[in-house]
Amino acid sequence: MITDLATLIAPALLHGTHPRTQRLRIDPQLAANTLNSTPTPPRISTSLQRHTRRTLTQLHRILTLTRHPKPPIRPKTLSTIPGTHQGVPTSLFPASWNLTAINLAIDTVLLIVVLAFFAREFFPAFTYLRTHPIRKIAILFGLWFLVVIVQASVRLALYGLNPPIAANQQGVMNALFDGTLGLVFSFFVTVGVPVIEEVFYRHILIGKLSAYAPTWLVASISAALFAYMHTHQWQDFFSYLPLSIVLTLVYVKSGKNVAYSWLFHALNNTIMVILMFAMQGVLQNA
Repeated sequence: MITDLATLIAPALLHGTHPRTQRLRIDPQLAANTLNSTPTPPRISTSLQRHTRRTLTQLHRILTLTRHPKPPIRPKTLSTIPGTHQGVPTSLFPASWNLTAINLAIDTVLLIVVLAFFAREFFPAFTYLRTHPIRKIAILFGLWFLVVIVQASVRLALYGLNPPIAANQQGVMNALFDGTLGLVFSFFVTVGVPVIEEVFYRHILIGKLSAYAPTWLVASISAALFAYMHTHQWQDFFSYLPLSIVLTLVYVKSGKNVAYSWLFHALNNTIMVILMFAMQGVLQNA
């Protein structure tokens, strides 16, 4: 029955198809002649009717999306720090402007301001690595593996066996592959952004404010705020909370050394950027 039905409608559907637009057009005369010369088909079962109706509905949706594709969605806000969801509304900028370039400009200003006020405190902190540098760096690699395992377990518990890509990661990936700007953006993700975030979330919120409040309190606020600022939906908060907690512990347990927490932050971001570029290369060669 399905083969006979396809034979019946195929000539009318295929006749008049435009090779450039790929739109289906039915010749009225051919359709009328076909219907008049064809005997009444036997009754189709109810289940087959439902199946045919669903198939035609899906075909209609596909043709509608093909003829009228949806334009790319422009984010409502422009991140002041790559990967965060809080920022300047994109409605302030023309739609033709490159958001990656705007983001880089804002982050450059932030990095200059941070270094202008805290460079004398940030760079001398690297003296922490003068003693047992190999052991301290090895500890950071071990903590990174631990964070990856915990994050994977959390996402598996939240989403199941097929977890989606976090919106924060997707935004970073889109910017990284934005041509030459993506290479500049990779520098900010691996080096510049960790400086900005560690100075604010750890050095200021914990190091400075611990003189006025208990360290456990300001550290908890810092960890929660860091995870929240990387959240696009509530599940993301729990995915980023392990990384935020470890960054906070690295800073506090090292004697509130901002250079050591920056090193762990930069290590995490660098590995992720390398993996993203590697995955992109594999997909292109596949």
